Amino acid sequence: MPRYDPWTKKRHGFPRTDSPAFQREWKSLGSSGVLLDDTASQIVVKAASGPSESGVSGTLYLWGLGMCTTNSAAAGGHIKDDAGNTLATVVSTRNGPFFLQLPTPIKLPQNSNLVYHQIIYRAESYLTPFYSTTREPQETGT
Repeated sequence: MPRYDPWTKKRHGFPRTDSPAFQREWKSLGSSGVLLDDTASQIVVKAASGPSESGVSGTLYLWGLGMCTTNSAAAGGHIKDDAGNTLATVVSTRNGPFFLQLPTPIKLPQNSNLVYHQIIYRAESYLTPFYSTTREPQETGT
C-alpha cells in the first residue's frame, strides 16, 4: 500500500489544509514576541489577509500564548478577535510568567486580527502568541 502523502489530493482521506490535524502535523507555528505598549488596544498578530489581497481569504488559528514581564507587580489583559470576542485572559509577574498551550486551536473569524486589550500595564511586558495561518480563495456569493 502506498504511503499517505498529505500534499497530494489523489488519495481518499486527504485532510483539509485548514483542519487542526493538518496544521499540527504539517505546518510550522508562527510566533512573535510583542512588546506591549501603554495603549488600551494593540494588534499582536495581523490578519492573514485583508482588502489589499483581493480574492484571498485568510484565517488565524491560535495554538497558545506566553506572557512575561520584568515587574514584580501583575500585568495582564484580554486576547480578543476583531469582533471583540474574548479568546483568553493573560496575567503574569516576573515570578510567574503565563503559558497556555492548546491541543486544538482557537479559530479566529476570517481576516481577523489578534488583539491584546490591556487591563494592567507594566513596562517591559511581552506577549508571545503561537499561531498558524491558512489562505484560501475567497468565496463570493452572486
